[in-house]
Amino acid sequence: MIKNYLSRHSNRHAFFLLFLASPFLFAQQYLDDGGFEANINCPKTISNLAEDLENVWTPTDGTTDYFNTCGNEKMGVPENFKGVQEASQGEAYAGMYLYAPNDYREYLQFKLDSVFEPGQTYKVKFDVSLSETSKYSIRDVSVLFSSKGFHLKTNKNLSFPRLSSMNNIEFGTVKLNSLGNLGDSDKWVTLEGLFEARGYESHLTFGNFKSNKETKTVESNNKGIQLHNYAYYYVDNVSVEHVPQPVYEMGKPYVLDHVIFEFDHFKLTERAKRSIKEVFKHLRKKPDVKLVINGHTDNLGTEAYNKYLSSRRARAVALYLIELGLSEKRISWEGHGDKKPLYNDFDDAARKANRRVEFVITEFEDDN
Repeated sequence: MIKNYLSRHSNRHAFFLLFLASPFLFAQQYLDDGGFEANINCPKTISNLAEDLENVWTPTDGTTDYFNTCGNEKMGVPENFKGVQEASQGEAYAGMYLYAPNDYREYLQFKLDSVFEPGQTYKVKFDVSLSETSKYSIRDVSVLFSSKGFHLKTNKNLSFPRLSSMNNIEFGTVKLNSLGNLGDSDKWVTLEGLFEARGYESHLTFGNFKSNKETKTVESNNKGIQLHNYAYYYVDNVSVEHVPQPVYEMGKPYVLDHVIFEFDHFKLTERAKRSIKEVFKHLRKKPDVKLVINGHTDNLGTEAYNKYLSSRRARAVALYLIELGLSEKRISWEGHGDKKPLYNDFDDAARKANRRVEFVITEFEDDN
């Protein structure tokens, strides 16, 4: 994703307003009940989601839970048999084991309201919160898009062999990235992922598709609570949104979103790579343009070193675009050190924002 800025001398407030006016504006929703509010019954017993909700299903024999403010003491909101948590939005949420002994797993499945357009980018988001009784938190959470709904007679993880046993069904997974600490049992944390649709997607399934051996876990540091050998998460505020392709003006500088570097570093993070991929998609469809990449640093360090470091940052972006498939002939890069800051302040926030990479799209003429 990209943030377009109007002036190098704009203040923070103008930059924030410009972020709100980003070309990536979300409109249409693709799920009927991402907030788990359309309940048929008030929850009274555990393992009840399939019976109490109208538009959400369990695609395996794993028994996902449903909590609502109208539920009893075990199935209520905010208090229930797994702990205490207010809803992220509304009055209800789901609860599920994303990691448990013997590869036991629970999942959520939703039907999409509209067909995705092939080649278009979409964003899927979930809010999750670890239950207080969980001994572990995990890092491996994904969504699976399939060409139809399904139910498999298993309570184990939905591995690739198990999914492949289904006939006449297309599917693909998207790993979700955390915007916070997945081990936090006090707050809701957002998981999100961008993906390019292929056009077959009609259902979405959420969960951990890896076995216990493959799952990365972190032990909880909760004290004074009896913890159990699982990672149980509350889930709320599920959404899928279309991400419109941005329109870039020729000759205008853009800041690569999420391509912000740690002090004295030029290595690209996974989040930075995802942002660069979005630019690559645009360039792939526009063979008549080229890209000028400009690297920048904060004001710490000597002029010569900052020039070198900013050049390495621009080069890192260029090399990744080449790795993705963009011709070297369509790319040039340069480092500007600290000579062109976004902000002239000298606090940590300003310095971090200045450690960036920008690009300018111009016309391309192939000499051959």
